[in-house]
Amino acid sequence: MDFTLEVNGMHCASCVGRVERALSKVPGVELAVVSLLGEKARVRARDEVTAESLMEAIRKAGFGASAHGPLRPVALAPRWLVGLFLGSMIMLAMMSGLHLPTWIEFASASLIQFWAGAPLYASAWSAARSRATTMDTLVVLGSSLAYFYSSALWWWGTHHTATYFESSIFIVTFVLLGRWLEERARHKARESLQGLLENAVQTAHRVREGREEDIPLEAIRLDDVLRVRPGEKVPVDGLVVEGESSLDESLLTGESMPVSKRPGAAVIGGTVNGTGSLLVKARALGQQTVMAQIAASVERAQLEKPPVQKLADQVAGVFIPVILLLALVVGLTWWALGHPDVGLQTAISVLLIACPCALGLALPVAYSVGLGRAAQLGVLVRNPAALEPAAMLDTIVLDKTGTVTQNRAQVVEVFVAPGFGEHEVVRWAAALEKPSEHPLGQAVVAFCPQPLPEVQEFQAVTGQGVTGKVEGRSLRLGSPAWLGADAQADSRTRVYLEVDGQLAGWMALADPLRVDAAAAVAELSQNYRVKLLSGDRAEVVQAVAGQLGIEGQGSLLPQDKKIAIESMQQAGARVAMVGDGMNDAPALAQANVSIALGWGSDLARRTADLTLLHDDLSRLNQTFRLAKAIRRTVRQGLAWAFLYNLLLIPVAAGLLYPTLLSPVWAAGAMALSSLSVVLNALRLRWFR
Repeated sequence: MDFTLEVNGMHCASCVGRVERALSKVPGVELAVVSLLGEKARVRARDEVTAESLMEAIRKAGFGASAHGPLRPVALAPRWLVGLFLGSMIMLAMMSGLHLPTWIEFASASLIQFWAGAPLYASAWSAARSRATTMDTLVVLGSSLAYFYSSALWWWGTHHTATYFESSIFIVTFVLLGRWLEERARHKARESLQGLLENAVQTAHRVREGREEDIPLEAIRLDDVLRVRPGEKVPVDGLVVEGESSLDESLLTGESMPVSKRPGAAVIGGTVNGTGSLLVKARALGQQTVMAQIAASVERAQLEKPPVQKLADQVAGVFIPVILLLALVVGLTWWALGHPDVGLQTAISVLLIACPCALGLALPVAYSVGLGRAAQLGVLVRNPAALEPAAMLDTIVLDKTGTVTQNRAQVVEVFVAPGFGEHEVVRWAAALEKPSEHPLGQAVVAFCPQPLPEVQEFQAVTGQGVTGKVEGRSLRLGSPAWLGADAQADSRTRVYLEVDGQLAGWMALADPLRVDAAAAVAELSQNYRVKLLSGDRAEVVQAVAGQLGIEGQGSLLPQDKKIAIESMQQAGARVAMVGDGMNDAPALAQANVSIALGWGSDLARRTADLTLLHDDLSRLNQTFRLAKAIRRTVRQGLAWAFLYNLLLIPVAAGLLYPTLLSPVWAAGAMALSSLSVVLNALRLRWFR
């Protein structure tokens, strides 16, 4: 049984670890994964486990939990605003040479410490009860040291005149301000997913027997015909059966130009109709629609943890106890050297400067924003862990049929024997093939203008061709071997026409390249080794590969494709496989990164790590560039988090004595570190 629970109160990677450990200890829980950014916990457990028992474990760990929607967080803005006002009042008085009565500073610090800082104390206490430490443990210890030490100096009236009340105020204020800004930034990181979830319409106009009726979305059934009026959203995925219009698909593509739609064209639920009226036949409902799959994929991906995130979580888990010990050693060392005030200040600064918030946020924020942007660009990420290898590829393997070709045979040349006219040869051949269901036959019919004469005595000869009578002439159309003609070996398929026992001519058919294939492959070839693998005849594959300027290998069984990719990997290549057919599934599974085309088979889409939802090969290179951008952003965030701690912890410990880092500035720097990581990740929202 699977559970998805809302969790609030988490602020760093150690919080995530506490929730995961608490859930894992519940009897019957098999797997628990927690997302800091999504504020969700996904739990897989045996049937006897209940949502209530899981939520109780989360609450005992010191966090809020709900199974019925997001929890309302504590309002932070009033708390940091009051702290900023009181702290600024004290600081301005000091800067102007005035000295406020100490009892005013004490009262102000008490209000901020125990009212504004109440959420911090509650979180730290809950962690302590669970024998754990979090970022809030460091903040509470630092601010409390400043507050209680200053209170003792004032209360007992010692010869010391300096107090740290303003430090305790600003520590709590800056932490709450940073957390408030961070929450707002994290909310923006989730906006792309929320936009997808909220994009569905609630009602539709169903057309039956010429009459329209308004029905709720859940009442739509497969093959229902729906009216989409100008300016309305398409209710579900479907096919246009009547009308012409242009649809705004910018939510998926990011492009502002509308896409023209005519009868037979596919439409996606949630896209916006232009000025024309359309009749659309429903082809996918509910969770099977493209929008629902994208939203579910992004939400699921937010709970997945790539290996680098697991490493960051482990580092953060041991980081806080180490910092606690370091702060104690630094404080006692300065105290032993005869500088108790310096010992107090440096201990507080070390506690505050080392909070590992940035470390815990670097990867999940970047991945979440990147996944949302991928969804907007029409890339469905089923396996977020594949984004890391997708950024380090050097070889791209393409299937041929349906990937770089149109998977639709077309007549490309007609030869007519002496004594016959091209028009009549084409017309007779098309008439003879009209009753046939063979793809080559349908290509011949599509090549000839209508109307066509009727065919009599039609007969299909399996594997050979068709026969019949048209306008009193006995016709046979089929392979050259069947008709006794000389076969010409090239990359095209020829069908020969015999009229009353005499060869009248032949037609050459080919599966043409997709219009965007050459440009897309040329773009990929600038950075990758691109290769074509196909089960089609070797000469056909070589011809197509030659047109694209890449290597090609044909006559491959599905297992042969897998073996070919495996041999590349053994030679050190990092391979992405792009395919659309059922026979591509073994190769997709073998590749380092597998990419399916949305217009391909269901098996290919289920097997692949990534799915391109649009009929546009140029999105391949765009997908790889986005993966590189995500990886680069993650590395920047992690580098900033580690560099920040490596550089500033020694400064906070008093390395530059007699110049000391104020605890106030330490708190501000800690908040700025987390915020900078989040804002850097948000740049992915505008990736192009």
